[in-house]
Amino acid sequence: MSVEHGVVEATVRIRTSPLNWVVLFGCGLFLLAMQALLWGSRGGDVGLTVVGGMFVGESLWMRSFGVDLTPEFANVRGLLRRHVRWDYVQGVQCFRQLGTDRVCLALENGQVVNLRAPSSSWGFGAARYEHDFHRIGQWWLAHRGPSWRPIGLAAPGAPAPE
Repeated sequence: MSVEHGVVEATVRIRTSPLNWVVLFGCGLFLLAMQALLWGSRGGDVGLTVVGGMFVGESLWMRSFGVDLTPEFANVRGLLRRHVRWDYVQGVQCFRQLGTDRVCLALENGQVVNLRAPSSSWGFGAARYEHDFHRIGQWWLAHRGPSWRPIGLAAPGAPAPE
């Protein structure tokens, strides 16, 4: 992978694709509308209100999921917020989980930071996912520190495995 010139000049914000949260928002509104229509005729079902409200709330919360790429940090915005220094990142990888492609940052201590966005579910939004994955990889290549070493290789000075 080579670094493209002009890719890393300003802070980049990558967020959840509108396709992901708009569908959930629409389903929540549909359930709330059904509850409103059923309330007068049969007394309705409180379950529709609860589930519809949860869908709407989660869809609005999902809009903030993503990553901010700065010259010093990858600021991860998900269930928890985390600031990961680029010089701690040893690789940018993609993985598949329950039909959804996601990006993760492999750290030098062996931990993995999974990003909630970008993502591609069952192939929907694959072009945007690939573009965002490539952009994160470019930022890492441009800002990784001197501690970087290929994943799986022994540290300098360590005895070679036999």
